[in-house]
Amino acid sequence: MSKPEKRFQVGPCSASVFANEVQGEKGKVVQRHIVLQRAYKDKDGKFQNTSSFGVNDVPKAIVALQKAYEHVVLERAAAVARETLPGFVQ
Repeated sequence: MSKPEKRFQVGPCSASVFANEVQGEKGKVVQRHIVLQRAYKDKDGKFQNTSSFGVNDVPKAIVALQKAYEHVVLERAAAVARETLPGFVQ
């Protein structure tokens, strides 16, 4: 898997944003995807990741996911501004 563009961690929960460039109708566009996971230690003491969340992890997962979503929305808004506003600098 490629390296995430941005990662947001709250306790053991993390939301990673991946950006993939694809060919669209009007040229190349960036599609972003979010991967939500929880870290834990296995019986050997090694860190692993899972997509399963305990009830106490849900609020932390929500915060991490919200931060990732905000990042995606802001990146999309900046891309639109760069395309439509002459001289826009982020």
